[in-house]
Formats: sequence, structure tokens, C-alpha cells
Amino acid sequence: MGRGDLTRRLLLGLALAGAGAASGQEPLRVGEVRIQCLDVFTQEEEGRGWLYRAADAIHMETQTRVVRRFLLFHEGDVYDAALLAQSERNLRALSLFKSVRVRAGTPHDGVVDVDVVTQDAWTTEIEAHLGRAGGETTWSAGITESNVLGLGKQIGFLYNEDVERTNRFLEFHDPALLGPYWSGGFLWADSSDGNQRRFQLGKAFASTLDPYSAGALFDRHLLQERIYEDGVIESEYSRQRQELRLALAGAYASGALHAGRVTMGIDFFRDTFSALPDRPDDVLPSNRDFRYVFVGWEMVNTDFVSENYVNRGERVEDFSLGTRLAAEVGLSPRAFGVEQTTWEAAGEAARGWRLGPGAFLRARATFQTRVSTEGAQNSIFSGTLTFVWKHPTTLLQTTVAQVELDRGWNLDRDVQFFADGDHGLRGYRLYAFEGDRRIVVNVEHRFFGSVEILQLFSLGAAVFVDTGTAVAPAEPLNFAALKTDAGAGLRIGIARAAFNSVLRLDAAYAFNSDPLGRHGWLVSFSSGQAF
Repeated sequence: MGRGDLTRRLLLGLALAGAGAASGQEPLRVGEVRIQCLDVFTQEEEGRGWLYRAADAIHMETQTRVVRRFLLFHEGDVYDAALLAQSERNLRALSLFKSVRVRAGTPHDGVVDVDVVTQDAWTTEIEAHLGRAGGETTWSAGITESNVLGLGKQIGFLYNEDVERTNRFLEFHDPALLGPYWSGGFLWADSSDGNQRRFQLGKAFASTLDPYSAGALFDRHLLQERIYEDGVIESEYSRQRQELRLALAGAYASGALHAGRVTMGIDFFRDTFSALPDRPDDVLPSNRDFRYVFVGWEMVNTDFVSENYVNRGERVEDFSLGTRLAAEVGLSPRAFGVEQTTWEAAGEAARGWRLGPGAFLRARATFQTRVSTEGAQNSIFSGTLTFVWKHPTTLLQTTVAQVELDRGWNLDRDVQFFADGDHGLRGYRLYAFEGDRRIVVNVEHRFFGSVEILQLFSLGAAVFVDTGTAVAPAEPLNFAALKTDAGAGLRIGIARAAFNSVLRLDAAYAFNSDPLGRHGWLVSFSSGQAF
């Protein structure tokens, strides 16, 4: 759905509601809610061959009761166009559907009938991934079903080999475990250097009118980590992390387009570091043990742009342009059994701007710090500025640019910022540049194919320039320090896929040498856009 369609629906709803109030009449109410769940391929597409009929026969359509559970309106409710638009965005966010449409009909007899039409994505993902970034190859194999029996539940098994370890995962997730928007799940993972056990349960704010949210997280994670210097391992050690977080948030102000919220909770976590038998002399990070009681505040304004052909080809994405301000303060007192009293503080500000048809700008900044008798520690400022311009041409093309800035002060020893083939600089090998300051600028012009070949995929391309670096405390961060690459790539859009609907192949030429003297061409391939 385009931005204009959403705006017209919202204005229509407000106008109808205002007219009813002005005339003293009863407000319009939601009439019949008609839900239609379509299969991966339509009947017309099934007529193209046995492959499409077989795919639909194997795939179990999403059950209408699943869609109904995530609607923020019901028959007999006062009609609110904003809730229709938010329901459409929430359904899209489930990543079960190729497309979602929530449409209001013409008012009659004091009611407005609503049609909800979804078309399923292919949710059985047989994982056979081969990727390459920064000169390193990774691969994985497994199977994930994200719509078990058409109920929206996800279960997956995955074997993965990345640059640092081999992993085996079993994961389950249900977006409505205890009811609408009460999501829950667990992760069981074993790796070549550790393991992880995680359980999560929570209810998110479904809209700006939602009165509360809640969340619980338990995570125990053991793995080996590395600290890099000039592209090589400087230190390697084992880290064990345990965390328990409980939070409850409530809205003190709410409306169709805005909300004010407060949060309170606890966050207990401990990081314990130990030396490896084959590297007993490596310098370790300091152990951390914090037991925070925290309070938070949030103010949000709802304003979305819904566009396709930005990151995921034909698939519509929702980009938030509304203002969001948030702050959190926590106290870990010595009375809770830790060595010393510690404060933590965090904040966030985000906003977007429309720049014309198909063009917008989004900015986001965050800050976090930890304060004790030793002063401020692990203070981090991060900022992101993203520009999108869909060109009004027959050939579908979009320019996307992004600037990322990270600045750290008195960082924990195990916290590093990287600029490399996996962090914005596609022409440079993994861990090429690291430090406590980083800037990365990406500009990419994307061409999208408008024809879905065999109803399965579309072809596209991109040209790009990346520049940036990460530097250590003693090094200057200036224009002379920037490392630049440029290149071109192939994009394969898979509109029927549930999650990674774009496959990417890039060839980038690095104009500057890395710390080991390497430069020139580097090829990377993966799923999803580079930024």
C-alpha cells in the first residue's frame, strides 16, 4: 500500500468521525469483517503448471482465526481508520505474508464493512546458505517452518559455520503464545565453543492506544570471544553471560497518533571471563556483575511511510517517520550483593521527514553510559541517518544512502567497533579496521526488475560506493583516515519468501590498503541488503 492510500483512509475516517460528532449522531461502527487468506500462488498462477499447484498443495494456508487475532478492531467497535492501518502494518510485521490489505468499504446504515485480504509467503525455508563477506566464507544448512499448520508458529533447526564458530540451533517462536500480541519462544544452541539457552515472553504495544506491555527474558550464554588489532586476533577468551530481565510498561497518555509511556523493571546480568588453555597469558576483560532496578519514559508519535522497491523488491515495507523520544535510568545498589553501587543511563531520539513523493529521511541517535565511583564507563553514542529516494521513472530504481557514526569513551575491553566487509565496507576483509570510533557512509543506487520470472523471482542490480573507517583512541578520525571502495552487484528478489526476500552478489574494489597491505577486488554474497 502506498503512503497516499493510507493518508486518504485516515483522513476519510477522521472526517466521518468528525461529521458524526458535529451532527450529534452516533459514530460509525465496524460492520462485517470479511477475512480472505490466499495461498502462495493464486488460482490463475496455479494454471501455469504442476509446480505451482504442488507448492500450494504442500503449503498450509494461514488460518483466518490467526489473522483475526491480530486485528485491532472487531465488529461493533467504533470505526477508527488509524486502527485499520496499524492492523495492516502489524500483520506485515509477522513476515508470514507476501501482501496484506485492510480496506474499509462505503459507509451504510451507520456501519463500515472491512475486507482483510492476505496472500501467504512461502514459509517452509530449507536453509542451504553460502555467503562470503570480507574475504571469509560462511555456510549453513537447516529447515525452518514459520507457519506451522497455518497457525503462525515458527520452529527451526539450523547448522551454521561462520568465521568464528560452528553452531547448532533449535528455535521456537509463537507470536500469540498467551493471546494476541503475547509472543514467546525459546532458543537452544550448542556451538564449537559454548552454548546458549534463552527463553522470552512478552506483550508488545500493538498500537498507540494499547494500555500496557510486559516482557520477561532469561538468557544463559557461553562462548569464546576475540579482540582484534589491525585485522589479527590480539586476545581470545571464554565469556559466560547470564541475564534475567523483567519489565512492565503502561501508557499514561494515548491517542490515535501518539502515546506517552512509563516503564519499570529489573535487569540482572553477569559477565564472567576466563582464559583459554592454549592462550593463558591473554589479557582478559574485567568481570561485570550488575543488578539494576530501572525506570524509563517514552513518547512516540505515529507516522509511517509504506513503500515497496526499497529493500525487499515488490514487498511493501513500513518506515516510521514519527518522533520517538526515550530515556531510561537504572540503579544497581551495593545492597543487592554487588561490589559497588552503579548507575546506568540510556536515551534515544528518532524522527523522519518526507522530502516529496517517494523520498524521505530518517535520523536516529542513542546514548548509553554506566557510572560508578570510578567515573563514567562504557559510554557510547551512536547515530544513523538514512535517505531514500524512489525515482519516478519507468525503470524501477531507488537511491539509498546511509551514514553511521559510533563514538565510545572508556569502553569495556571487549567492546570494539568494526569497519569491514561485514560492517559497511564491502571491499575490505573482516576485522580490517577496529577501534572506539567509527564512521561509515554508504550510497547505493538500486535497479529492480518489474517482472516476476516464473512467478518465483525477479532480477535487479546495484552500483555503490562505501567509505569509512574505525580508529583506535590514539589515532585521528579525519578525511585522510577514510577507506573507500566502489562496485556493482546483482540482486535476486524472491517475493514469495517469508524472510530473506533478496539475494545479493557484490563485487567491490578497495582503493586503500588495509593494515596488512591488502586492497583490490573482493566478492561477497549473502541474503538481504548490505545496509
